[in-house]
Amino acid sequence: MTEQAFRQLAELLPDALLLVDGQGIVRCANAPAAALLQQPITALAGQPLAAVVHDSEAHLAELIHQGARSRSRVPGVLHPTSGTAACRCELAVFRPRSAEQAALVLVRLVPRPVANSQFRELNARIEALSHEVARRKAAEAQLQAYSERLRVTLTSIGDGMIATDAQGRVTMMNGVAQALTGWNEADALGQPLVQVFVIVNQDTREPVANPVERVLDEGRIVGLANHTVLIARDGSERPIDDSGAPIRDAEGLLIGAVLVFRDISERYAMERELRDHAQRLMEADRRKDEFLSMLAHELRNPLAPLHNGVHLLLSRHLPAEEQRRVVTMLQRQLGHITRLVDDLLDVARLTRGRIALQRQPVSLAQVVQQAVEASRPAIDARDHELQVQRVAPELMVDGDPARLVQVFTNLLVNAAKFTPPKGLIELDCSHDDKQLCLTVRDNGMGMDAALSARVFDLFVQADQSLDRSMGGLGIGLTVVRALVEMHGGSVQAQSAGPGQGSEFVVRLPRLPAANTPLSARAAADLSQPPGASTAQRILIVDDNVDAGETLGAVLEQWGHETCLVTGAQAALDAWPAFRPHAVLLDIGLPEMSGYELARRFRASPEAAGMLLVAVTGYGRTPDRQASLDAGIDEHLTKPVDMERLRALLDRPSGATANKL
Repeated sequence: MTEQAFRQLAELLPDALLLVDGQGIVRCANAPAAALLQQPITALAGQPLAAVVHDSEAHLAELIHQGARSRSRVPGVLHPTSGTAACRCELAVFRPRSAEQAALVLVRLVPRPVANSQFRELNARIEALSHEVARRKAAEAQLQAYSERLRVTLTSIGDGMIATDAQGRVTMMNGVAQALTGWNEADALGQPLVQVFVIVNQDTREPVANPVERVLDEGRIVGLANHTVLIARDGSERPIDDSGAPIRDAEGLLIGAVLVFRDISERYAMERELRDHAQRLMEADRRKDEFLSMLAHELRNPLAPLHNGVHLLLSRHLPAEEQRRVVTMLQRQLGHITRLVDDLLDVARLTRGRIALQRQPVSLAQVVQQAVEASRPAIDARDHELQVQRVAPELMVDGDPARLVQVFTNLLVNAAKFTPPKGLIELDCSHDDKQLCLTVRDNGMGMDAALSARVFDLFVQADQSLDRSMGGLGIGLTVVRALVEMHGGSVQAQSAGPGQGSEFVVRLPRLPAANTPLSARAAADLSQPPGASTAQRILIVDDNVDAGETLGAVLEQWGHETCLVTGAQAALDAWPAFRPHAVLLDIGLPEMSGYELARRFRASPEAAGMLLVAVTGYGRTPDRQASLDAGIDEHLTKPVDMERLRALLDRPSGATANKL
């Protein structure tokens, strides 16, 4: 309480009151005090208390000292100069709010006859006033503490919060809300919420009803909205969840609403990723089913003529010319099955990263020549015209020659397959100092934009009728892309649309001229044709009797002498007497593996110089490496490429040692 407030309060009380400082100077007095002391109020202010009473200065100083120190009332007696009647006085401390001001003493003068009753009445009034002041201070402190806790809570929560009044105008917003909306609190206060909090439907882009509007209309909590986008003050957008709740006073009257919202961009992205992933899984499952159906069809197609051909060969009255025609057909169908299996194995190895390139400097002209030769039967079968641009012999690439031939063979066969009979297929080459570019172009059925974008994906094919006259499993182009990328290049499919033909462009890094010399062995391999077969003794180790006997029959037609055994121990028992020049051994033998058998042979000095060839169904890179580690010279997969086997047997002794 200030001194001015005391003056105002004292004027309302009937008691005679003086306010005295520590030096005994009267600071102020009310009207009853002026009447009792018979002096004007203005004359009392500023006079020493000793000037208006008969009491000694020592007595007055003691009373004032006691009053200033005591926390309770101090009784005493004063003798005013205006009369002979003594007045009972009571002194109490009065402490101004300002810490710089000294405490003042409140002096209450009561004539002796009524001193006790008036004292008690004043005391009760002062005590009531003190209680009210204390209560209000406690309430203010409690409200301040509550406000601070509310402020800290709203500031620390991770959601945006905006409070409004009953008319929907912003009264408060926390830092998260300011960050999400782009409005600072100073600008937003008093603004309609619909101006600060702008939301639309993420699909229709139509405005969405503000949840606070419903809260103020319905007086209840409004749950989270769905598919809502918040448009910030700067125009940026983010998906949100929001909810609103009413604010009521002590009587339950609706006085406002509170809006809580959060940024769900991360959750929305995860949900979208999950939906996309589920869609991809469904697409993969559909393509898997289609692939299994295609695989069954593609395998049954060659199996039917194989079955029929075997039946015809068993006939004893089949003319020799017809036999040759049936055998040719059987070879063709077996080659078709072999290509299917090889494609399946290749794509399995590629997707698992289990193909290792046997890199060396390779002439691009040689690659193109071999690819044309390999694809020629498919091209001629549909009576296509093939135009091949001459490739300069000095154009070289660092790569695996067999895999590069496979790339361009697949592209040429693919062009032949999807081009109507008597079509045109072109193979062009261009280059610069760093890159070689080969283009396979046809005037066939072409592709739409959707197919062009995914034609290299696994099991993807152009739509085909139920007769599947074009055949294939939809994995050849997948193998092409994987092999080209393993060589550090790229492949791209282009088409002007259905019926407009297709174009496949392969780009490969060019090997600098300084790094292009062919090794002597590579040059010899390319230039020297296979020599004439020389009779050899060949030991065949295979637990599949049919496979072993038919392979032996082929070798005997070539003029070789053969011995077939069906187990590893039988092979160890037979070879000292048979003394074979070469051993063709299966890997999956019942008693011991072909790898262990090869180690046994290599451990014997008497087997020095003997050619060991693995003939097996295992063709992965680790399987080939295991053959190399066991001392096997060549690793051939079933069904055996007969021309390659003939070339191996026709080479001079030792020329094929440990070449996988």
